[in-house]
Amino acid sequence: MYYSLFLLLSFFFPAVSEAASTLQSKIDEAPNGATIKIEEGEYEGTVVISKPIILEGTGKVLLRSCEDEPVVTILNKGVTLKNIKVEHCGNEKDDTAIYVTGSHHTLDRLHIETKHFGMRLDKANDVTIQGSEIIGINRGNGIDLWKSNRNKLKNLKITNVSDGIYLEQSNENTLYGNNIKKSRYGMHLMFSDDNILDENVSNLNTTGTELMESKRTVVHNNQFSSNNNSVNAQGLLLYLASETEVTGNEFISNRVGIFIEKAENNRLEFNKIMDNFTGVQFLKSNGNNAVNNTFVGNVNDAQAIESSNNQLNGNYWDAASKVDVNGDGESDIVYTADPYFLTLTADVPEYQLFFQAPGIIMLQNMLKSPYEQLLIDSAPLMDMTMKVEKEQSSRLILWCMSAVMIVASCSLFIFGRKRR
Repeated sequence: MYYSLFLLLSFFFPAVSEAASTLQSKIDEAPNGATIKIEEGEYEGTVVISKPIILEGTGKVLLRSCEDEPVVTILNKGVTLKNIKVEHCGNEKDDTAIYVTGSHHTLDRLHIETKHFGMRLDKANDVTIQGSEIIGINRGNGIDLWKSNRNKLKNLKITNVSDGIYLEQSNENTLYGNNIKKSRYGMHLMFSDDNILDENVSNLNTTGTELMESKRTVVHNNQFSSNNNSVNAQGLLLYLASETEVTGNEFISNRVGIFIEKAENNRLEFNKIMDNFTGVQFLKSNGNNAVNNTFVGNVNDAQAIESSNNQLNGNYWDAASKVDVNGDGESDIVYTADPYFLTLTADVPEYQLFFQAPGIIMLQNMLKSPYEQLLIDSAPLMDMTMKVEKEQSSRLILWCMSAVMIVASCSLFIFGRKRR
C-alpha cells in the first residue's frame, strides 16, 4: 500500500526536492559542449559549472538554496544556462543567486528570486544576459557588475531591488530594452566608461538612472517616468559625468527630469521633458549643451545654481511667447526660464497649490529670480521636436483649485466684514 502511494505521489510531483548533488554529478561527468536537460522539479543545494556546457530546464525547474554560497556559480568560459528558476533564501547581506566570472557565457530565460543580490558579474567579459526576470526585497542589486566589460544585458525585468543594474569600473557594456521599477536606482553607473543605455524603461524608482564619474555614456531612447517618491528623486542624474549623449529620451512625471551636478561637456538633444516638477536642473555645472528638446507641462522648466555657462538655445518651451516674423521656425522673443516658483516653494512647500495661479504669475513677473539662476534660450522653437500626447486635466485641476481657493478667500473676507 505504501509503495503504491509513493508511486502515485512520484507521478504527480516528479523530482520534488531532489538534491542538487545529483545534478552536480551530471555536470561533473559531462564532456565539454554537452547539453544537460534538467527534468522538471525542485532541486535543493548549490551547483558549480566550470566547463563549456549547456544547462537547460525542461518544464518548471527550480534550483533553490539558503546557504551562504551562490545557488549557481559559473566559471571559466562558454557556459549556457537557460529556462531555469533560481531562488536564494539566505539572509546574509552578500548572498547571491547567481555568481558569474570568466567570459562568453549566456544566461537566458531565467527567473530569479532573492533576498539580496540577483546576479553578480565579477571580472566577467562578453557575457549575454537576456529575457530574464529578477525580483528582490530592496536589499541587494538586481545585476551587479564589477570590472566586467563588453557585456550585453537585454530584455530584463527587474523589480524591488536596491539598484536594478549596477556597474562599477565596467566599460563598453550594452543595456538594452530592460524594464526596472520600484527600486532605489534603476541603472547606476560608477567610474564606468563607453557604455550604452538604449530603450530601457525606468519608472517608480527613487532615481531612474545615475551616471557618476563616467565618460562617453550614450543614453538613447529610454523612458524615465514617475521617479518621484522622494525629495531627492530624479529621472536622470549626471554627477561628475562628462561627454554624455542624452538623446531621444522621455522624462515624464519625475520630481526632476534631468539633474546635472558638477558635470561638464554633456549634450541633451531631442528629449521629451514633460510634466516634471523641474525639467532640467544644473548645480555647479558648466559647458553643457541642450538643443532641440521639448519642454511641456513642467512646473519649473529649468534652474541653474552656480552654473552660468550652459547653452540652451533652440528648444521648444510651452511657456514661451512665440512670434516668428521671418518664418525660420524660431521665435523672435527670447525665452527666460525663471525658477521663481521653485525658489518660493522651497521655503513654503504649500505654495505648490498655487501653481500657475494668476497671482503667482504676477509675482514672478514683478520679482525676478537672481540672474545667475536664469536659463535663457535666445532662439526658442515654434514647434515641438517630439510628439507629445498630453492630457490637459492635471493643469485644469490646478487652475480650478486656485480659482476655488481665491473665491473661498474672498468669500470669507466679505462674510467677515458683513458680520462686523
